[in-house]
Amino acid sequence: MLAPMSLDALADFMSNMEPGSLSAHMAETELLRRQTEMQRDAANATTEAAEAAKETARFTRDNARYMLWSVIVLAASSVASLLVSIFK
Repeated sequence: MLAPMSLDALADFMSNMEPGSLSAHMAETELLRRQTEMQRDAANATTEAAEAAKETARFTRDNARYMLWSVIVLAASSVASLLVSIFK
């Protein structure tokens, strides 16, 4: 009965309850269930964001390594070209 209600409808329903009644306990239970579900979803989203950040860090590290090796190869090529022009 309470599960399909929106949060606003549930809040309105709870405002008309007598504290301590069975209906009030049911409404509080439903509210806690929804809160727990939302916290679980938020925790899952945080975990996924952390995994995405780790993956981005890995790609950034790999990209930096490739750039370093390309600079090393370019420097070696420049040194080789210099030596060829000197001893020609």
